[in-house]
Amino acid sequence: MLVLLIVTISSCQNTGIVQEKEIAGYLTTSTNKKLEEIETDISFWSGKLNVVKDDMASQIKLGKLYSKRFQYSGDINDVHKSDSFYKAAHQLQKLFSSGTYRSLAMNCVTQHQFKEASAYLDSAFEKGDDKYITLLQQFDVAVELGDYLRATTILQQFKYKNTFEYYTRESKLLDHKGEADASLAAMEKAVTKAIESKNDELILWAKSNLADMYGHQNRIKESYRLYKEVVREDPHYYHALKGIAWIAYSHDNNTILAKKILTYLQTVHPVPDYDFLLAEIAAYEHNNTQKDFYTSRFLKAVSNPAYGDMYNKYVFSIMSDELNNYSSALHIANVEVNNRPTPQSYDLLAWAYYKSNRLQEAELIASTYIVKRNYEPDALFHLGVIYKHAGNKELAKKYLNEALESGYELGPVVTNEIKEHLKEL
Repeated sequence: MLVLLIVTISSCQNTGIVQEKEIAGYLTTSTNKKLEEIETDISFWSGKLNVVKDDMASQIKLGKLYSKRFQYSGDINDVHKSDSFYKAAHQLQKLFSSGTYRSLAMNCVTQHQFKEASAYLDSAFEKGDDKYITLLQQFDVAVELGDYLRATTILQQFKYKNTFEYYTRESKLLDHKGEADASLAAMEKAVTKAIESKNDELILWAKSNLADMYGHQNRIKESYRLYKEVVREDPHYYHALKGIAWIAYSHDNNTILAKKILTYLQTVHPVPDYDFLLAEIAAYEHNNTQKDFYTSRFLKAVSNPAYGDMYNKYVFSIMSDELNNYSSALHIANVEVNNRPTPQSYDLLAWAYYKSNRLQEAELIASTYIVKRNYEPDALFHLGVIYKHAGNKELAKKYLNEALESGYELGPVVTNEIKEHLKEL
């Protein structure tokens, strides 16, 4: 009886990976010294620009500062302000340097305007200065556009391969090829190089990205360890806190703590992403009132034209899976395919066709553009469902079971759906 009592008490204790006492100190509003420094610099350079209206140096500085402030403020208007300063400087500088082309391209990437980014970078490359930096960005955009051949060609041009810049891009390309283990190994090397550089921004970025990848590989404890290292160094590194919230929700089933983290993030970094996650958690808790509230607030926020196509994938999932607005889902899918014809975009198109009862078209898109090209868990789930309804049980089981292996990444709601589909096969 005593043994049973001890076992029962132990089972009731929190055995999750995320312990609130370890992160509670990061969930209180504190002075963001980096943001304060950015604000001070903006005030200084704005003052200089007020004195000399066409001061190119001030315009470039302000472009960089507003772009950097967006990382902390979450205010999409900062990106547009950054653009306006870069474009003003560009009119004066375009004959002399490629720098503003690259800066404008970076802002385009933030706004998911990848074709425009590619055009800016082509112009930057033609200038001939700082070609290595331009090549790095051209690689990034090529991957976003699904031009993996060009990305591979660019990567092969890198003379020095034992560098942070090389390893991060090798990791990205390997991931898109479905070589998860090799991709992870490359990112681990990138973290080592970042640490050797003693560049704090690189270290935080690399560790946070490696933490994401550990999670995708179901190495949750290692993911949590790295996220904690990041927020210990910078409590305002919001991506890491968001990653911890996901562990609490998707792995630990600790929705109370996950919601606490996300609610805090909303107060310091008001971006629409958190409403989207809170809606998913509410769906998991079968709280339809809360789910509808957060979904509605998310859709209202991202309807702001300033966001452009940044949240298309999220809106697509709501239209196709929650609101059953299949015509809107199909429209978004076609926009994404036009913007960036990647296997990920074609996954949206196939799913939109499936949801619209156009199964033959969904299967054609799947076999042509997704199979052996898209290894993302959500795409594998979609493939499994499409093939299930097409009557191909063998392929349906194959893809659904592969998706199930990434249950943590997909989250409990989709994981439960996968299990239900497998029961029916």
